[in-house]
Amino acid sequence: MFKKTFAILLTLCLAASAAAGCGNSGTGTPSATGDSAGTTAQAATEAPAVKTSLPKLDMSKWQQDPDSAVYYQIGITYCESPADERYEKLAVFVPAAYLDATANGDGTFTCKLNETAEINGYTAATAPIAMPIITPGYYAAEAITEETLPMVMHGMHPVTDLTDKGLVYVFPGCRGIDEGVPSGVTDLKAAVRYLRYCDDIIPGSAERIFAFGSSGGGAQSTILGAAGDSALYDPYLEKIGAVSGVSDAIAGSISWCPITDLDTANAEYEWMMGCTREGRTAEEDAISDGLANAFVTYLNSAGFTDAGGNALTLTESAEGIYQAGSYYEYLKSVIEQSLNNYLSDTTFRQGTAEDYINDLNADKPWITYDKATNTATITSIADFVKHCKRATDLLVAFDQPTSGNNLFGYGDGKPSHFDKILADVLTSLNHPAAASYHEDLAKTDACCNTVLQRMDMYTPLYYLMKSRDGCGKSTVAKYWRIRSGIEQANTALTTEVNLALALAQCDGVKNVDFETVWEQDHTEAERTGDSTENFVAWINACLMTES
Repeated sequence: MFKKTFAILLTLCLAASAAAGCGNSGTGTPSATGDSAGTTAQAATEAPAVKTSLPKLDMSKWQQDPDSAVYYQIGITYCESPADERYEKLAVFVPAAYLDATANGDGTFTCKLNETAEINGYTAATAPIAMPIITPGYYAAEAITEETLPMVMHGMHPVTDLTDKGLVYVFPGCRGIDEGVPSGVTDLKAAVRYLRYCDDIIPGSAERIFAFGSSGGGAQSTILGAAGDSALYDPYLEKIGAVSGVSDAIAGSISWCPITDLDTANAEYEWMMGCTREGRTAEEDAISDGLANAFVTYLNSAGFTDAGGNALTLTESAEGIYQAGSYYEYLKSVIEQSLNNYLSDTTFRQGTAEDYINDLNADKPWITYDKATNTATITSIADFVKHCKRATDLLVAFDQPTSGNNLFGYGDGKPSHFDKILADVLTSLNHPAAASYHEDLAKTDACCNTVLQRMDMYTPLYYLMKSRDGCGKSTVAKYWRIRSGIEQANTALTTEVNLALALAQCDGVKNVDFETVWEQDHTEAERTGDSTENFVAWINACLMTES
C-alpha cells in the first residue's frame, strides 16, 4: 500500500535538512477472541484510572462514502493540547457492516455497533485496526481533510483495500522531522491511547492495532511496536494532553525498509558499504575506517545470537575490517537466501536462471550456481555490495559534519548533530567538526532530555536487547513483519537483520516474519504479490493463532 520508491530519501532528508522465536504464518479463519497487545516485564497490580477531558468519538457524526461500503469520521483531535492541529488529528474508516446507521437528515448518520455482522471472520468487536504511518524521511503526516479525503477514499490505494477485508482503518496525523524527536512517535502513541479510550464505541479492537509504514514510516512503526508504554515518553505525552491511564502499546508492527537504529547507522553503513567508495582522501578513509571499527566494537558487545543461541560476532580478517566471524557468516547467509528465493520465485522470460547468474558474474565471478538444486552462494559480502548495494556519494550517510539535521533538533528549525559514535571518531582524528557534535550532544530539550536520551526513545533495539537499559521496560508488540529491498543504498542490511535478530531473542514476541527481497530497492518490497494483500493475509494468520 502507498507503494513509492523513496530511493536515498532519508539519507538526503537528513543531510539536506541541516522473538522468543520466529513463527511461520498459518492459514485459516482468524480467531474471534481478542488478546493482549504484547508483553511487558512488569504488570501493574491495579489499572490506573483513565484521565482526560477529551470527549469520546461522537457516534452521531458519521458520514458515508457514496461509492463504497464505508462509514467515516475525520478531524478527530486525539490530545487535549495539540502542538500543531494540522497534524494531531485522526480519521476513522469503518466497514459499513459493523455499524447500524440512522440518517440524521443532514448527510450524517447516528450509528451504533452491529455486534453480529461478520467480514472474513471478524466482527465489530474483534476486527484488527490498521494504522498507516505515512512519514517518509521522518517528515510530518498531515491529518486528513475534506480536500485530501478523495485521494484516501478513491486514490491508487483506497481505504477499501483494507475495509473490504474486514479491517478498520485509522489514519493518524503526526508531527515530524521539523519538530524533532520524539514528536512523531509521541503523537502516534497519543492516537493509540485515544483509540483505547474509545474502544467501547469505535468498531475494531484496540488490542489488535497493527501499525504499518515504509522508510521513515516503517522506522516509526518499529519504534511504536518496541516502545509501548515506555515511561520515557510520559513528559512528552503529558505536554500535549494525551489520554492517561491507558496503554499505548500495539499488537503488531509492519515495516518496509525501516530507516532506524540511527545511533549505529553510520557505523553499520561504513562497515558494510564503505568499501565501495572510490577516490577518498586520507581523512575520509580515516573517518570511514573509524566508523567501521566502532560498529565491530558495538556488535561484539550487543549480544546477538542465532536461532540456536550461538553468539554472533565479528573477527579480524585479511580481506577487510572484520569481514569474518559468525555474524559475518550469518549476514552472508541472509544475502544468499534472498538470492535463492529469487531464483525459486522467478520464471525467467528470457534465458534461464543460469543465464541470469552468468550476467551477474559478467565482470567478475562472485556467485557460484548449482544448476541441479537451483541454488547459489556468493564469494563475499564485499563482492555482493560492490555489485548490488553500492554506497551513496555522501561519506557519512546520516548526520553530516557540515550540516547536521533537524531530526534530533529542538523544534526551532535549527539542525543538531546526534551521532556519538561519529563524534568520538572525529575527536580521535582531531577533526574540527568534533566540537560541534559534542556541543549538540550536551544540549537538553524542554523536557530536560539530551539528544542521546531522545535517541534511546527512537531506537527499537534499546527496548529489545538484553544488553540495553530499556529491555523489559516497555510493552513490546507480539507480531512483526519486516521486508527490505536488498539493493537499497539508504542503509546497511544490518539494520533490518539486527532488528529481526533482536526480536527473535525478545521474550513474548510470537511472530517475526522477516525477508529481504532480491532485485528490490527502497520500496515496499515483496517476493511475490501485492504488499497490501500480503500483510493483510499475515495479520489474519497471526490472529488465527490467538485462543
